[in-house]
Amino acid sequence: MRRWKPIGAAVAVLAVAGALVVGVLHGPGTPVAGPAPTVSVSVPPQAGTVAGASLVFATFNVCKVSCDAPAPSWDVRRTRVARVITTSGADVIGLQEVTFNPTSTAKTQFLDVQNLIAPAGYVAPTMPAAADQCRWTAANPHPCDNTTGIVFNSRTVSQVTTPNGTASAGTLPSSGVVGGLDSESAVRKISWAYLQGAAGTGPFLVVSVHTDNSQDPAAEASRIVLGQALGPWADAWNAAHGFPGVPTLMLGDLNSYKKRQPNGMQQVMVDNGWLDTASAPQKRNVQYSTINHNPKLPADQQGFPKAPYIFRTSKNNPVLDATRIDYVMARGAGLSAADYEVVIHLLPDGSFDPEYQASDHQMVRSTITFP
Repeated sequence: MRRWKPIGAAVAVLAVAGALVVGVLHGPGTPVAGPAPTVSVSVPPQAGTVAGASLVFATFNVCKVSCDAPAPSWDVRRTRVARVITTSGADVIGLQEVTFNPTSTAKTQFLDVQNLIAPAGYVAPTMPAAADQCRWTAANPHPCDNTTGIVFNSRTVSQVTTPNGTASAGTLPSSGVVGGLDSESAVRKISWAYLQGAAGTGPFLVVSVHTDNSQDPAAEASRIVLGQALGPWADAWNAAHGFPGVPTLMLGDLNSYKKRQPNGMQQVMVDNGWLDTASAPQKRNVQYSTINHNPKLPADQQGFPKAPYIFRTSKNNPVLDATRIDYVMARGAGLSAADYEVVIHLLPDGSFDPEYQASDHQMVRSTITFP
């Protein structure tokens, strides 16, 4: 496949009080201990080390600045979020709930995260103002619910210029993908960028998506409509940017899962040609949910429990079916998922390692092999 010219990314690393020291206390390669059968936590193969050229993609809802109790404050969680990202081994990460709300150390939460992870080589795509449809201006201060972002490891991935000179990154409201959404869903921000890795991994389109979490009929109908539209929209978007037929990676919190919504957005997307990387032949930590809200957890621990709820099979439920609302999906001829992992860091007693308990969600990641 033709290689496209990378965009040089100049990143200004601001001085941040309490510089992040990246260290893995119980990280990649450490067995997950606990009373139930477990799967080891390990970093997926890096680009070029599995059959065909590959990259590691992840999605991570970091929980907004005002994350609900019993979540620690953002001042505590910020370095934990950065630690999860910088030790993940991911090449490209879609972020959710990385807001434009201010923090004690940066103008916005997203800038705070970027400043913390920049020393490890992670950067956000650059975009012209016109392509950033969700930008806040005096004339239009609230065009979107700003809850998504994209970062990538600049040592393994680069942003590319488009063949026809159009923008190679930007944002848009979900209403820019499809009409007919309810008012809350319509303003949900979608971030997008054209990137490429080494050895033929790209160019590709990556989109970060975060749907409304309401369970009312209008929100559910909007999620399904968006799921039906994302594939055709991506195909048209690629063609309009001079990249017809390139792969698309969707990294997102869809607020939809099989047990509650068997025909929900996630299934609609699979039915419309998306690869759900949870179908990969190698899986890790799938006995854990991607979100730490569960009616079987104590009420005062919802979102931030001392230990994760462990899903098990039974005679009546022979298939392991942990709650999963965070997804890595791929669309394109010849793409395959080599592995899939719910990224979780535990202490030997099976409780969460507080140094990595950053959000009410777990990161999800997968190694995608390109043809």
